[in-house]
Amino acid sequence: MVISSEVLQLANEFFASTVENNEVMIVKWTFPDAQFPDLSLERAEADARLADETEARARTMLNNAVAHNDEMVLKILIRYCAYIRNNRDNYWQRFDLNSSYRTIPTLVEKMLALPTATPEERAFYLRILKGFAPFVHSMHEKLLEQARRYIRMPKMCCDLVLQTLTAAQDEIDQRAVRFEGCEEPACALATELRDLVATISGDYYELAPTALGMGQYPGGVELYAREVETYISCREDPAAIMARGWQELERTERAMLDVARTMGYTGTLREVLDTIQADSRYRFDTPEEMQNALEGYLDKIRPLMPKYFDRMPKADCTVARTREADEQTSSWGYYHVPVPGEDDKGIYYYSAAELDRRCQIRTCAVVYHELLPGHHYQMNLVQEDETLPDIIHHHYDTAYADGWAEYASNLAYELGLYEPMEYFGRLTWDAFLCCRLIVDTGLNALGWTYDEAAQLLREHTMFTELEIHTELVRYTCSMPAQALAYKWGSRWFCDLRERMERELGDAFDLKRFHAAALKFGAIPLDILEDHMRWFEQQELARAKEA
Repeated sequence: MVISSEVLQLANEFFASTVENNEVMIVKWTFPDAQFPDLSLERAEADARLADETEARARTMLNNAVAHNDEMVLKILIRYCAYIRNNRDNYWQRFDLNSSYRTIPTLVEKMLALPTATPEERAFYLRILKGFAPFVHSMHEKLLEQARRYIRMPKMCCDLVLQTLTAAQDEIDQRAVRFEGCEEPACALATELRDLVATISGDYYELAPTALGMGQYPGGVELYAREVETYISCREDPAAIMARGWQELERTERAMLDVARTMGYTGTLREVLDTIQADSRYRFDTPEEMQNALEGYLDKIRPLMPKYFDRMPKADCTVARTREADEQTSSWGYYHVPVPGEDDKGIYYYSAAELDRRCQIRTCAVVYHELLPGHHYQMNLVQEDETLPDIIHHHYDTAYADGWAEYASNLAYELGLYEPMEYFGRLTWDAFLCCRLIVDTGLNALGWTYDEAAQLLREHTMFTELEIHTELVRYTCSMPAQALAYKWGSRWFCDLRERMERELGDAFDLKRFHAAALKFGAIPLDILEDHMRWFEQQELARAKEA
């Protein structure tokens, strides 16, 4: 892709200056420059000032005549500046120590995986170990300052966080001293972790709220409004989002019942769900059986990809079980992008928890969502394109990324890759995403209780109590409004393709549509709309010339 050097330089400089405040650094990288992320308020304020300066420069460039690629990058950069300002505006309402981000456990895991065979590697490990205790101390100080502002994690979140911190502390106690000279910094880190655990499990816990939802905190309503705009690329009233959720849920459940009838099931949809839930044929007996099934789904899609997509990423993908210790604090799993120097494949880490209880009819759809042609395909196309600025390599707009992944999962149905029960499972997942529009807004903005939200998920999904619990904590403590993006983005991509097919007619080419939609990576949907309108005009002109 051709991007002017001036635009490329501005985007790269700003990203390099602010990325430490981004969870991307924690999740994808391993201590660049031997540094920990700086999550202080002072850094957030400094980054916000830099965002103001950068946005002013970007808007000046945008007001001049620029090529389409430059225009897109500048719009993305301007939106990224807004995200950086949100880090400052959301600072006191944001719980860095939540069970979804798993910041400290993830960094412990990455540190203990560092090699120590050479003197240089041991020096690097020791530098990280020495820097870890101050990092934990800074997170502890923020936790206390939030409490002084009457902002405490709910007890349900505290319970999950304590599980992950205690496991991380055990790892440090057992494995941090890897060679002579590690004893003192390892002891300091263990002490900081013990102090943090003691705080959360002590008076902090006693005073923590039992209710969930950002609306109960000072500034929480304002935070939720900002997060809604961030995650679905538009300002929308929570009540309207909830209404959309009910409407979409009704439509999806009608489709589910139609599929169930073709398979011979009678009764209400809830009765059908309960019958399938109780059927042992739809559960895995062992993690190995689950692994084989996931790999089999992946093998089915590989040979079909070139027919519908014009290029493939260099990095391959696979599946692996996540750590057993993590399965009690997360619902299903997560996708991990290839990291240079660490692994050469994208990996979907799945949860094998509760195999005796969990109905697994949705696993087929999950593979196509997480790997091909979903997250792995989309994300690595962008990461491997060296002509793009880093801000696009690492930008992750959830409505786009998970909207695309859901579109990809549904595309697999178009390609004939689902048996009827697997497609029913795909629809159960879609119904759950509709429920997310309801319970996320309900808990965070519209006064719903935990019990009301949990009951909705019991009535309309096939989730276990553990799955329901970890989901509701995630919506309210870890990533408020993030769960809205899945169904919102999914519907957006489906509507986009239907509109393009209708307006372009014979000029519509599915492979070219996919290439255009994926060109700039996971960008805000309103910016993607601008790009796809431009693409549509190019396609119409191309058809006239043909």
